[in-house]
Amino acid sequence: MTLLALFAITFTPQSGNMNGKYSVASGNRQDVAFNDDYAAKGHEYFDVWGPEIATHYAEVFWTDQGNNPLPDQIVKRFAGKTIAITGYEMDQVMVSPLGMPGVLPKDDVSVPINWAYNHHYMMWITGEHSELQTVKANPQDVSAHGAPKMHVLVDKPSARLRADTSIPTGQMFSEGNGGESRKSFHGYPDGYAQLIDSPTLWHVTPMQIDTRNRDCGATRDDIHKCVKFVPGPEPRQARYGFGIPEGGTNYSGVLECPCNSRYGGDPAFYPESHTKVQQRLIVASPTSCAASRQTSSAADCFAAAASRLLGINATRFVNESVVTSSLPHGCSVTTYANGTAVTRYNTAGSSDGCTVGGLRSGAATSTINVKFGISLDSSLPGGLATLRLSGPADVWFGVGLDADAMADAPYTIVVNASGVIEQKIGTCGSEAEHCPGDPLASSVKVLSNTVVDGKRTVVITRPFKGLTRQHYSFNMSRVATLNFITAVGYSHVFAYHKSHAAASLTLTEEGAPTCVCDMGLTNKLCETGGVHCASFTKNCVPPPPHYPFGDLLAQHNPTCNSQQYGGGLQCCHHGRIMLDDDQEIRPELLRYHMKFRFWFQEYSPQIVTAPASHANLERIYYQTEANAGEYDIPPAFARPAVPIPGYPNWPLGVPTPGTTCSGTCPTPDQPTRFGSDCECIHTIAYHWSITNKSLVYAGGHCHAPSCIDIRLFDNSTGTPNLLCRQASKYGAGNFPLDKWDEAGYIALPPCLWGRDKGLDATPWLGVNAHIFSIKRNRNTHAGHYGEMASWQMRGVSFPVK
Repeated sequence: MTLLALFAITFTPQSGNMNGKYSVASGNRQDVAFNDDYAAKGHEYFDVWGPEIATHYAEVFWTDQGNNPLPDQIVKRFAGKTIAITGYEMDQVMVSPLGMPGVLPKDDVSVPINWAYNHHYMMWITGEHSELQTVKANPQDVSAHGAPKMHVLVDKPSARLRADTSIPTGQMFSEGNGGESRKSFHGYPDGYAQLIDSPTLWHVTPMQIDTRNRDCGATRDDIHKCVKFVPGPEPRQARYGFGIPEGGTNYSGVLECPCNSRYGGDPAFYPESHTKVQQRLIVASPTSCAASRQTSSAADCFAAAASRLLGINATRFVNESVVTSSLPHGCSVTTYANGTAVTRYNTAGSSDGCTVGGLRSGAATSTINVKFGISLDSSLPGGLATLRLSGPADVWFGVGLDADAMADAPYTIVVNASGVIEQKIGTCGSEAEHCPGDPLASSVKVLSNTVVDGKRTVVITRPFKGLTRQHYSFNMSRVATLNFITAVGYSHVFAYHKSHAAASLTLTEEGAPTCVCDMGLTNKLCETGGVHCASFTKNCVPPPPHYPFGDLLAQHNPTCNSQQYGGGLQCCHHGRIMLDDDQEIRPELLRYHMKFRFWFQEYSPQIVTAPASHANLERIYYQTEANAGEYDIPPAFARPAVPIPGYPNWPLGVPTPGTTCSGTCPTPDQPTRFGSDCECIHTIAYHWSITNKSLVYAGGHCHAPSCIDIRLFDNSTGTPNLLCRQASKYGAGNFPLDKWDEAGYIALPPCLWGRDKGLDATPWLGVNAHIFSIKRNRNTHAGHYGEMASWQMRGVSFPVK
């Protein structure tokens, strides 16, 4: 594909915005008299198209689309200079000729949001002096959007050699970045921009969900078919099991990422699928178990030690109940050279616990017959790790350390006929994990690579400490149980795997006890049949007196852990089909591209007689659903014989957590009574602090179809002052006369502040300004999985006069 196929450019636009007129708010005022027409203000633009997205009905596309070139004219024009991005617009389009974006841009056909639901996107522009790197996300870093890893912009060494090092070398764009994106304004008041030095590349990670009923067609020729939305098949757990409304609907239940019989489905809907499995979490410790983590009985101790959850390397287990002060209290296991493991349950014992020796080893085999063994020797300088990997000789196989899934982005060792490579897998973007990832510098020494009876065995060594932070580091004093993932390919070329499985191993010291700890019950989300399972507990912010504080834990929101989870990002990974396993996967593909229009101006630096033409806008990001990345809005009331996922025993006639109702609504005595005036609203809030920021732009993120508004307050004086109210504007269904007016889908007019006509003055938030956010959604007759309530803001670190 030529570069010309990826972008188009013009410097003298004769028309207005790509997506027409926008609405803007300021403070509590909606539809203010702000000039949102970039072209009318003399701004220039360039267009870019992403690589093709091709999906089946109900398929999730959520992966990185790599680095893409900016228009050559832009790169040359701003080489060694600064571009001021004053805003951007977004669309999703079917192109002609097929697969050749940008060749005939006037023939682009916008894909309706009820065909392909834009759940969210994250986008970057990098320059000559920057690059994107992927790192494991801190659970408390809300900018990761709830993902286990994230992209970060990193300066190249050349960045510090520039004449003006204050100019950013790259920028992120992710405001109002979901189903509301196309008709939500992404621009700034005069004098503000996102500045980039010497821009060269752009990069996008979209999350799209295909919701186009294939009976209606999925090509550009079908754009006028089924103008009124016709839902396709949905899994039983969609819409909390209530089913598609009899009177019709404007949206697909698939867009909310319901767990299903393919992955994570609740036993109330899928009693035979084994997609949500309750397991006891057992780990081995090289030191001791806390009192609350001791196994409760000899039977539990013996079962735990022999289970695959620990992966103790033994061919024979011997169980003993003892009362002795020479062994640790509770459950411990000791391995011996002859392959025997002796598990002892000691009702007396020493309080000193187990000891960390200088030589520990373990091995386990996954269900796809990849065996992984570790031997750690701390007696040598820097420690020596000896790793043994065995798998099929005719294809590649690999092991990822300290991981339950690719989403954990583990350090991975890949073996094939050519030798051993080290890889950081699952690094395709802040919210897309299922990919080969990045090669790492070699840190291992290959001692042997042999093949016997079709099985390849490789033995390698390396120091305890990883060569870089991307390499895994071994620590003998940590928990002795190591989770790992395995995969087998189709050939010797490292690419998408043929099969994969997770496993665990425990490191023990021969002849010395290793303590076995009971961490309690956990529910795991699994693929059909109880395989490839994963569990999680999110970092949901607790209620007061903790500060910052929020509502999710107080409401026992199901998003916070895998035991309650019913739908959302965890069930919506790239390539998954959001249908039950007995529902047909239609063959017809929907093929389209993400399209962005960037508006810009020339940047003039500060001189003696004049200030800089634009102040750079910093990103200010917080989540009302802190720090979960999403949250559930349960239906206002449970219904007879339809348990609510996450609240299975919720009593009839009682509003669900976070819900307030008015009018004639259900009661415990009349649990099915819904008067025409019954109206229920679900609310969450979050309280936190901001220091020394002037807000210029505030764009929220809220999914269709129930969002009412999201409000931001400054409570520094003890009397709440409303800074911004973003009120949802719902589409009236005038499609195709208005191609962005799909019924029931929203726009979220952002709040702007500045000197432009119609705008409130820029608010200054000083030291530890107390801020809180309130988000409201309707839930009278329906619940919604995976809702979001983030604040994607821009501002400056100085008071604006």
